[in-house]
Amino acid sequence: MKAANRDFTRELNLFNILNSIREAGSISRVEIAEKTGQSRASVTNITALLIEQGLIYEDQVESSPSRGRRRIMLMLNPEAAYAIGIKISAFRLSFAVVDFVGQVKSTLSIPFRVGERSAEMLAAVAEDGILHCLADARLKLEDLSGCGLAIPGFVDSASGTCYWTPIQNGSSNIRDLLAQRLKMDVYLENDANSFTVASQWFGLGKGVRNFLVVTIEEGIGMGIVVDGKLYQGASGIGAEFGHMVIVPDGEPCRCGKSGCFEAYTADSGILQQARKLLRRRKKGPDPDMLTIEQVTALARDGDKGLVKIFRQSGEFLARGVAGLIQIFNPERVIITGEGVRAGELIFDPMHRLLGKYLNREQAKSTQVLIQEWNDHDWAQGAAGFVLSEIYKSPLNKIQRSS
Repeated sequence: MKAANRDFTRELNLFNILNSIREAGSISRVEIAEKTGQSRASVTNITALLIEQGLIYEDQVESSPSRGRRRIMLMLNPEAAYAIGIKISAFRLSFAVVDFVGQVKSTLSIPFRVGERSAEMLAAVAEDGILHCLADARLKLEDLSGCGLAIPGFVDSASGTCYWTPIQNGSSNIRDLLAQRLKMDVYLENDANSFTVASQWFGLGKGVRNFLVVTIEEGIGMGIVVDGKLYQGASGIGAEFGHMVIVPDGEPCRCGKSGCFEAYTADSGILQQARKLLRRRKKGPDPDMLTIEQVTALARDGDKGLVKIFRQSGEFLARGVAGLIQIFNPERVIITGEGVRAGELIFDPMHRLLGKYLNREQAKSTQVLIQEWNDHDWAQGAAGFVLSEIYKSPLNKIQRSS
């Protein structure tokens, strides 16, 4: 076997063992061998190396009374590595520091109008936020093994390229600027994919081999996990569910097309339609000053026109989600994001119509779950993306403090 092939096989075996321990929380060498298909000798050798490097440790647990001895279990060392994730949105930067297990050590949110500032200023504020977050976690910059950067838009994470983003300056060379400041690897990823990684590692997608994530906020995002792997498409910009056209020549979308799902179901689309409605009335609150939170509150108070807009949003969402279920046949669809604040205004009509658009077998085989939104989930997902990269080559990527 060539040296390159041996190295690849070794890294793959390392990843499979680490991932098996992460998923199980606590697992024996025998169970790892059964789960990964590696020989017991290979598992013993690799786990010995991981223990030596401080990535995992042994723990004894009581065995069954009939066996009469304690079992040796393997667990991840939370202090083996740390990563930070940053979510850049139109008006806010969110940060989360996580340990090697994915536990959040500290979080931070900073109001920031991204579109009105230069990329250099954005990088400077991001660096300050990282240092503040690290201080709260009682860590130093040197303790980090990488930084994950999540932004909305069309992102090819493999090349670190952003082809388009609605947050303007976020599309410039922010990754390179931040990498220069931090002197470490910075991984750029689409925000919905980052949240999908978080779901897979820490949330409702943990242990689920096939699931979808649909995020509702200023835009509509989507993440796809097939057979346990994040699907990103041929050029890394797949899963753009929000920019599928649902109404030909319909409402304008931020991407430049018309009639996209996003123009009807995202916060930006609902707000756009609400302002048009209120302008036609020529009375009441100033449409241009309204926020999506205020529009939602007015609908909850019984404004029939606004209730209709939210209902239509839920109906469009039902069509879209039903289509996704029929294509992917996932175990779960997780809907989350800031837009879930609308609650029953959107999701009652969505659930009602899902049954109409799906046959009984399809509806029965898929759970559709609404997850309450926390802005730090995005940042945690970006950090989780770093961890997933570390797991692929842990001995080379983990930062060692002097």
